[in-house]
Amino acid sequence: MEPRELLEALVAVVATLGEVAATVAGPYGDVLLAVSPWSLHTALGTFLGHLRDTLDHHGVTSLGQTLAALGATPGATWAHVTRVASTWQDSVAALGDRWDQLAGEATKLHDACRDVATREATTAATATARAGDLQVKATQWGTARDNLVAAARQLPLALDKEKVASALAAHEARVAAATNKVVADTKVMEEAMVAASEAGAASRRGQQAEVALEVLERLVAACDKATAFPRELRQQLGDIEATLKGTNEMSPDVPEALVAAVAKAERLWEASARLATRHLLGTLGDIRRLLSSCPGGPGARAVAERCQRAIEDIPRLLRGQ
Repeated sequence: MEPRELLEALVAVVATLGEVAATVAGPYGDVLLAVSPWSLHTALGTFLGHLRDTLDHHGVTSLGQTLAALGATPGATWAHVTRVASTWQDSVAALGDRWDQLAGEATKLHDACRDVATREATTAATATARAGDLQVKATQWGTARDNLVAAARQLPLALDKEKVASALAAHEARVAAATNKVVADTKVMEEAMVAASEAGAASRRGQQAEVALEVLERLVAACDKATAFPRELRQQLGDIEATLKGTNEMSPDVPEALVAAVAKAERLWEASARLATRHLLGTLGDIRRLLSSCPGGPGARAVAERCQRAIEDIPRLLRGQ
């Protein structure tokens, strides 16, 4: 990848994270996860912090200055140059580890949302089936109610006093049986309504997770692509260190190819630092506010515009401006 593309990949992570925040913004946009931290909003807040730490790598290196001082400054040696290069390589390796961790975090968020979507779909299907079964039984409620009314109206007619007690007992038994049937069928009808409500709620939660899943998938891809930035720097520094090992330590002459290689790596390293401080770190603050804002507000557009300005500024940053 070209230097411009490597830096654009960093911007893409921030831009995609903004899309994720816009998708799940607001208190009703959160997705309840089955694993810690139990909330997509909370997990995204943690991810934002880790991304800020990764982007803000303080891109200052003295390797170019150390090379320039070689032969012109008393006491400057090739061993000193090698130590400076090794220190820089360690910093880039640590940065690569942080990007790998970010990519892993994004994957875990994606997988957690996928599990929610699957679980809620199963819950919705089960509740819908139960509601359907109960609704079939609940159709008997009207019949039971009519039977109760009819039983209540069937007053005993008995002229013989000896038969009055037994007639009343039979009437009360019919009314009690009809009442029990109405109570049982009413309970079934209420359970059907609860099951239907549970199915609707699970379906909404599942759909919410599905929507988040789509943008999280893009975030995973963006993070994976951004890992090319530290890999490229490590490759360049590895080549520089290999050149240093083959250099005559007794000679103060610095190969032009080595100077050019160091300058190339420093331009990329320092441009990424300026990209972060001038554009991306501030945009992360906007994304954090967007996450807690009402959906449909201007925050998403503001984040997208800042990311576009960052991309447009990359050529100038690579020129050291």
